[in-house]
Amino acid sequence: MFGGVEAFFDTSAYLPHGVCLFWRPEILTLHIVSDVLTGLSYYSIPVALLYFVLKRRDVAFTWIVWLFAAFILACGTTHFFSLWTLWYPDYAVEGIVKALTAMVSVLTAVALWVQMPKALALPSATQLADANGALQREIEIRRQAELRYASFFNNLAEGLFVVTVLPDGDFAFDTLNPAHARATGIDPETIRGRLVREAVPPETAKAVIERYSACVAASGPIDYEETLDLPVGRRTWHTVLVPVRGAEGRVVQILGSSRDITDRKRLQEELVQTSKLATLGTLAAGMAHEMSQPLNIIRIWAENALSRLRDGDTDTARLDKVLTIMSEQAERMGRIIDHMRTFSRRDGATQRFDPAASVRSSVELVTNQFALENIEVLSDVPAIDCVTRGRPLQLEQVLVNLLSNARDAILEWRADPDGSPAAGRIAVGMRCDLTAGRAVITITDDGGGIDPDILPRIFDPFFTTKEVGKGSGLGLSIGYGIVDSMGGRIDAANVTHDDGSRGVRFTITVPVSHPSVQDVERAHA
Repeated sequence: MFGGVEAFFDTSAYLPHGVCLFWRPEILTLHIVSDVLTGLSYYSIPVALLYFVLKRRDVAFTWIVWLFAAFILACGTTHFFSLWTLWYPDYAVEGIVKALTAMVSVLTAVALWVQMPKALALPSATQLADANGALQREIEIRRQAELRYASFFNNLAEGLFVVTVLPDGDFAFDTLNPAHARATGIDPETIRGRLVREAVPPETAKAVIERYSACVAASGPIDYEETLDLPVGRRTWHTVLVPVRGAEGRVVQILGSSRDITDRKRLQEELVQTSKLATLGTLAAGMAHEMSQPLNIIRIWAENALSRLRDGDTDTARLDKVLTIMSEQAERMGRIIDHMRTFSRRDGATQRFDPAASVRSSVELVTNQFALENIEVLSDVPAIDCVTRGRPLQLEQVLVNLLSNARDAILEWRADPDGSPAAGRIAVGMRCDLTAGRAVITITDDGGGIDPDILPRIFDPFFTTKEVGKGSGLGLSIGYGIVDSMGGRIDAANVTHDDGSRGVRFTITVPVSHPSVQDVERAHA
């Protein structure tokens, strides 16, 4: 084996290539200069290619550049071996170098043709310039859009804020516009990037995080009213939240807008209170009569007892009876006064309460007075425990106003020619459907009904069918707003009774639920 290798590399049988050139100096010089320059150039080109690749890491097909460098280096080596064989006939070694060069050349050629489609797909310098120009234009358009957005965000009078929804479901403040900063007293720089639960007081954080979570769960806009304690004080806001989705479809931000409605809410409360007092004033005459009855009874029995005492009659049993009657009547007066005082006071915060209690109180408040005007109030309120959320006195105000309107309609519609009121009837009913989660309260009169053309307008502010000076047109509008704030609705429709008489039925629907143990204990207390 070794003999074969030695024989392969044995040069004793060969002549150097210079012999073929007869050692002519001019020909040898030509070959030497040409091969040296070519070999040096071939050695320089790979170095340049490798330097370029090392400096430009973003060049595509880097491995082909390395393959080209190896191919060119091998070609340069063959030129140097051509010089060598002019004097030394090492043709076997030269053949091996050429064989390696051939292998690298074939690999380079194959790789080049395989990658040709991809190379042709690369954008040309012109295409890159066009793309770069288009990109610059798009950047300018987006920059202008961002400037417009920033101008809108910073100059809008309404408060705007952005909340980031973190991957773990927590919330962090992103930014808020100057209007919101002024309205809340919060410095945007102090809260930017901070978790909501760390940036604001615990009670405020709990309230707003609950709303943010509801917005994410709803996957759509939500709006609500809330009262928060902020650096500027306790304020009421109407807030709209809009979820913003990322590329993967997850809600990544919440865009919010808030408007300070503290003054408007205060005016609304004043209007509701004024309407309530106006309703109470309407009932004042009946209340005075109702109060006069127990007062007369007390006076009569007191005079009777005083007369007997002056005559020397000290019957203990009779005195006990007289004092008991007087005590009962005084207690009755106390209940009437307490009810009037409760009804006239300002409402507190929303709470869970039994709507049936408000219905019964409303009926009790007007029954005796309406009876003086020959109007019967029929009540059908079953003893079913259910609760709703709102302000009980406001619901009672709505019911009293509807009952007063029904009385006015009956007095106007059914009055006799001689001016005396004819008999009228108002039916108050309620049913509580816990399965459907709603309570339905109805007030039906027989006062002739409402013109179908104006029926759709009766809840509009300042719209009234009464004579000038007898109605402000705000009662039904305020009532509509109160029921709506409870998440319910109020409707009106003309009805025809079994006896052929006509009237109006108002239907109030409010959401209800099963009462908790605390609600039951509070109701019985």
